Amino acid sequence: MKAFSKGIELCQDILAVRVTQMIAKRDSITLTEALRRLMVTETYDLLLDPESYLHFESAEYILFLYDAEQRGDWELWLKS
Repeated sequence: MKAFSKGIELCQDILAVRVTQMIAKRDSITLTEALRRLMVTETYDLLLDPESYLHFESAEYILFLYDAEQRGDWELWLKS
Protein backbone atom coordinates (compact mmCIF):
# COMPACT_ATOMS: atom_id res chain seq x y z
CA MET A 1 0.00 0.00 0.00
CA LYS A 2 2.87 2.37 0.78
CA ALA A 3 4.34 1.88 -2.71
CA PHE A 4 0.92 2.72 -4.23
CA SER A 5 0.72 6.02 -2.34
CA LYS A 6 4.28 6.85 -3.40
CA GLY A 7 3.19 6.25 -7.01
CA ILE A 8 0.28 8.64 -6.58
CA GLU A 9 2.58 11.26 -5.09
CA LEU A 10 4.95 10.86 -8.03
CA CYS A 11 2.10 11.33 -10.52
CA GLN A 12 0.93 14.43 -8.63
CA ASP A 13 4.46 15.88 -8.64
CA ILE A 14 4.98 15.20 -12.34
CA LEU A 15 1.63 16.79 -13.23
CA ALA A 16 2.29 19.83 -11.03
CA VAL A 17 5.66 20.36 -12.73
CA ARG A 18 4.19 19.95 -16.22
CA VAL A 19 1.27 22.33 -15.56
CA THR A 20 3.70 24.83 -14.01
CA GLN A 21 5.85 24.67 -17.14
CA MET A 22 2.80 25.17 -19.36
CA ILE A 23 1.63 28.20 -17.36
CA ALA A 24 5.12 29.74 -17.36
CA LYS A 25 5.57 29.33 -21.09
CA ARG A 26 2.09 30.53 -22.03
CA ASP A 27 2.08 33.53 -19.68
CA SER A 28 5.79 34.38 -20.20
CA ILE A 29 6.56 34.22 -16.48
CA THR A 30 9.17 32.41 -14.41
CA LEU A 31 8.65 28.87 -13.23
CA THR A 32 8.66 30.14 -9.65
CA GLU A 33 5.86 32.61 -10.36
CA ALA A 34 3.88 30.00 -12.28
CA LEU A 35 4.20 27.52 -9.40
CA ARG A 36 3.18 30.20 -6.90
CA ARG A 37 0.06 30.95 -8.94
CA LEU A 38 -0.82 27.27 -9.25
CA MET A 39 -0.28 26.46 -5.58
CA VAL A 40 -2.89 28.94 -4.34
CA THR A 41 -5.72 27.40 -6.37
CA GLU A 42 -8.48 24.95 -5.64
CA THR A 43 -7.29 23.05 -8.71
CA TYR A 44 -3.93 22.40 -7.06
CA ASP A 45 -5.64 21.34 -3.83
CA LEU A 46 -7.75 18.92 -5.83
CA LEU A 47 -4.66 17.54 -7.57
CA LEU A 48 -3.09 16.82 -4.18
CA ASP A 49 -6.19 14.97 -2.96
CA PRO A 50 -5.67 11.32 -3.96
CA GLU A 51 -9.39 10.64 -3.62
CA SER A 52 -10.15 13.11 -6.42
CA TYR A 53 -8.28 10.90 -8.92
CA LEU A 54 -7.16 14.06 -10.72
CA HIS A 55 -3.67 12.54 -10.86
CA PHE A 56 -5.04 10.18 -13.55
CA GLU A 57 -5.86 13.11 -15.85
CA SER A 58 -3.61 14.87 -18.33
CA ALA A 59 -1.64 18.05 -17.67
CA GLU A 60 -3.75 19.73 -20.37
CA TYR A 61 -6.96 18.87 -18.50
CA ILE A 62 -5.55 20.21 -15.23
CA LEU A 63 -4.52 23.40 -17.04
CA PHE A 64 -8.09 23.63 -18.39
CA LEU A 65 -9.41 23.45 -14.80
CA TYR A 66 -6.83 26.01 -13.65
CA ASP A 67 -7.90 28.41 -16.41
CA ALA A 68 -11.60 27.95 -15.61
CA GLU A 69 -10.86 28.71 -11.97
CA GLN A 70 -8.81 31.79 -12.87
CA ARG A 71 -11.70 33.11 -14.97
CA GLY A 72 -14.07 32.47 -12.06
CA ASP A 73 -16.05 29.98 -14.14
CA TRP A 74 -16.96 27.76 -11.21
CA GLU A 75 -19.86 26.16 -13.06
CA LEU A 76 -17.47 24.81 -15.70
CA TRP A 77 -14.88 23.94 -13.07
CA LEU A 78 -17.37 21.96 -10.99
CA LYS A 79 -18.86 20.27 -14.04
CA SER A 80 -15.48 19.06 -15.24
